[in-house]
Amino acid sequence: MTIYTFNGEHRGRGEELARRAVGMHAEECWGLGMRLPPFARTKHGKPYLEGLPLHFSVSHTGGLWCCMVSESNVGIDVQEMKSANYGKLAERFFAGEEARFVNENGAGGFFDVWVRKEACIKYIGEGLPAISSFSVVKGGKLAELVEYKGQVCFVKPFELAEGVKCAYCCGSRSDSVWKRELR
Repeated sequence: MTIYTFNGEHRGRGEELARRAVGMHAEECWGLGMRLPPFARTKHGKPYLEGLPLHFSVSHTGGLWCCMVSESNVGIDVQEMKSANYGKLAERFFAGEEARFVNENGAGGFFDVWVRKEACIKYIGEGLPAISSFSVVKGGKLAELVEYKGQVCFVKPFELAEGVKCAYCCGSRSDSVWKRELR
């Protein structure tokens, strides 16, 4: 699994950047200088490449864009920590234990939960309506293992920049992750 990052103006360039990231991954893993098929989307909007055994997930915040690419399903989310009414947002979008976690841990706790939930949603591929249907907090702590509708995934935090919370979701506890920068 590789996380490709881009710092700079990315608005309107999401598909171009994602194609570059997926192409770099194919080249690095398989030595393929190939033309990628067009993107397709699931009924919930998750992008994929038909006929290519690669999975990817994209997220962006502020001037930071990233794409995680893997041979197995993945989800990723990055969020710049901004000021908001976290308690109210947590009560609206999070499960009860998650809202309590946010009340105890403030803004950092809110963003820890949010990026994990978003990464899981992208992994599962069901979209935002599923956000309150599962919890990433178990026993008052952030969970590594999350289960939703019979699907099990592992959620892991990672660092990209100060003031930005990041997490990815995958199907294995022991996957190693590489970071690459797109230029």
